[in-house]
Amino acid sequence: MQPMIELHPRAEALSGLGLPAIPYPVALPAFQAAVANDGSLPLADMLHGLQLRAADGNANHQRLEPAMARLAELLAAADAADVGSVARDHWWLEFGPVDLDGAIITVQRGASLLAAIAPRSDGRLRVATYRPLDARAAGMLLALATGNGWQRALDAAAGVGEHFGGGVEGATHIAYWEAGIGIGPDGSVLPEWREQRTRALRNAAHVVAELDTCHAFGLHATR
Repeated sequence: MQPMIELHPRAEALSGLGLPAIPYPVALPAFQAAVANDGSLPLADMLHGLQLRAADGNANHQRLEPAMARLAELLAAADAADVGSVARDHWWLEFGPVDLDGAIITVQRGASLLAAIAPRSDGRLRVATYRPLDARAAGMLLALATGNGWQRALDAAAGVGEHFGGGVEGATHIAYWEAGIGIGPDGSVLPEWREQRTRALRNAAHVVAELDTCHAFGLHATR
């Protein structure tokens, strides 16, 4: 991986795009191109850098989320407002609401619900996404987006096969809620998780932009 350099775009350039004035880590070639182009910003590289930075278990990912969400919006295909499913050469996912009151696998970080996945009849996955995806979260979804992703997700949540557990403190991981989100194994209610059932879904086209960026730059879930 190339070393990352913090890009500090001009305030007017960021304001014109609706981006917050924060440093944007990018690889050296992207940094050099941005300087040479004098104002043309490498949006995909900027999202890639933030995905990597946000994936660190010690990162303040919530501070980075507004910039990540806006970059994904800027990168999303203009004609993809009503994304149902997306097929790429190496992955396939369906997007839409899922039942958080039934058996569900979540992609979560700390007390934040990032995404939830449910099985289709063919074993492939339906995904509902609620917050911007860091590199680890996006890598997990891509890793499970082939073949019978549901069975592999169940195995991974149980610590069998692919490992997407919370081995890194504070990092994104997956969890299995057999009785619905916020219901513990003993039937106890966890209010901080139950209340997240009402979170609004993100625009699927924006999520696809995040996954495409992750795949293009070769990011993978940390196992």
